[in-house]
Amino acid sequence: MGERPFELVRGKLVSARIEVLAQLAKFSREEQALRPARGKWTPLQVANHLYICDGLILTQMRRVQSEENPLLPAIEEDSSTFYEPPDIPLTPEVVLNGMAARREELYHYLSTLPAEVWRRPFRHPEWGQCAFYQLIDFLIDHDQLHAHQLVAMKAARQ
Repeated sequence: MGERPFELVRGKLVSARIEVLAQLAKFSREEQALRPARGKWTPLQVANHLYICDGLILTQMRRVQSEENPLLPAIEEDSSTFYEPPDIPLTPEVVLNGMAARREELYHYLSTLPAEVWRRPFRHPEWGQCAFYQLIDFLIDHDQLHAHQLVAMKAARQ
């Protein structure tokens, strides 16, 4: 019997997240606490954004598995708190613990899904007709995008 889809993508998901964490680790606590220019994010806000997105994507994944070809909103439209600061202060410990717990929840969910449901369809306002596994591709690309953002932020500080 062949590998389950989660085993095939797990390494890519983990590698992309490790790259984000590696770039985040290059910022000192002081650099993480610096207030950015208006309209810019701190490294910690980038990490918090990824934590929030993981939760939103997990919700969307569950919809794809429970509804017939649902129309998923763009992530930006899925939460009014998408770019809002949280009620609790952002500290590296709070954000990293949240990221780890959310990602573990996501991995557990994906590991329970049989191969045949990874092709379940959904519709997206920007991407058109898609399959479930493309949400996984989005997570990988999204982590890579923000890892590059962190590299650029660090370069701009030097």
